[in-house]
Amino acid sequence: MLRHNWAGSLLAWCIGAGTLAAGALVSSPDETKWAATRQQTFEMVWSTVNEAYFDPRFGGVDWAAVRAQYEPRLTEAGDNPALRILLQQMLNELDRSHFAILPREAAVFTPEERVRIGTMGVEVGWMDDAVVVTHVTTGGPAEKAGLRPGAALRVLDGRDLHELLAAVQQSGRWDTLRAGRYLAQWTASHFRAAVGKRLKLRAQLSGGENEQEFELESVSYEGAWSEPVGNFPSWPLELASAVSTDGVAYLRFNVFARQVMKDIREFLLALPPGGGLVLDLRGNPGGLATMAPGITGWLTDRQLWLGRMKLRQGVMQFAAFPQEGAFTGPLAVLIDGTSASTAELMAAGLQETGRARIFGERSAGQALPSSFKQLPSGDLFQFAMADIVTPRGRSLEGAGVVPDEIVLRTGADLAAGRDSVLDAARAWLLAERAKISTGQIQTNN
Repeated sequence: MLRHNWAGSLLAWCIGAGTLAAGALVSSPDETKWAATRQQTFEMVWSTVNEAYFDPRFGGVDWAAVRAQYEPRLTEAGDNPALRILLQQMLNELDRSHFAILPREAAVFTPEERVRIGTMGVEVGWMDDAVVVTHVTTGGPAEKAGLRPGAALRVLDGRDLHELLAAVQQSGRWDTLRAGRYLAQWTASHFRAAVGKRLKLRAQLSGGENEQEFELESVSYEGAWSEPVGNFPSWPLELASAVSTDGVAYLRFNVFARQVMKDIREFLLALPPGGGLVLDLRGNPGGLATMAPGITGWLTDRQLWLGRMKLRQGVMQFAAFPQEGAFTGPLAVLIDGTSASTAELMAAGLQETGRARIFGERSAGQALPSSFKQLPSGDLFQFAMADIVTPRGRSLEGAGVVPDEIVLRTGADLAAGRDSVLDAARAWLLAERAKISTGQIQTNN
């Protein structure tokens, strides 16, 4: 259920649509072979959506008419990059998340291929009407280059981000917030480039009057990686956990992958019953959907229904069953505009069952379970085949999770080292613990 960032594909449409190669007048054997591969790839993409999409009415889109519109344009796609753009344009007609063409050379399935995804040690988000640096890894390329949290990015790889924002808004007919979030996702994808890739950017540091030039080089990621599941690629894993002196615990992981389950379980089962827990799902794009009820089982002493997955063939429930030694103290969950997919399923389920209080900003609203296929072209095709519905019957796609307590971060806060979302969550947890200790309330699970 990991969401691939198809905002970059939309931007490729806006920026590179004019680069589609014209068909050659004389066909060589190689061109004939490519024409056959191109047609087979188109057939697989269109037919997969036609058969697997959870809504047989395609959200009001005439999918047969979409085929009639795009199939004649196949001759424009003289190579694989051009075909990707064309196919992504077709998929964007659905206006849904989790539909993307992923270049095979960008995906990681073996340890040898891990050089395809390096890191520049920087994370970004959309705030203050700009793409802003939210985190810089200690000792990473970004920190060494002088980039700091709170910096607003203006130009990336020679492209003016303000102009790209306008292009996304015009092509997608989106408001500034939605377009800005997609622009931030597209920007973030550039910071996970192949090892050795150099990237130039211009940014304005928080409090500074002038923009500065920076050049970063992607380095190898030395941490743990998830294991591929079928055609679902590997991904770098990050997990942070701590317990403060006042007894408030903190847990953050960047993706729902099986390899982090052991560490999550050991951390949660070791928490004292009288403490409080912050579960930070900011920046988490999702992952394996079944992990949400699995983790929730270590956070409750009763069965919880997190929601259900609606497929064309039927419905699957996400039920969390309490595990021995589960943590049952106050729980705060942090989300932002980059929390998506399985992260949204878990946040919404914990919120609507009353198990947790949610802090931050509305989540991405990209919550369609998806699968991957390898195409005849060699690329990977991610496609949604279900919808997620919350315990109260709400679809999260396009709507997201609205926090119980909306707290917006600013570039100035980040530059000063303040995390207003985490501060609000901690204050609530401490207040809840005080109420429990004085008998004003009982643990609510």
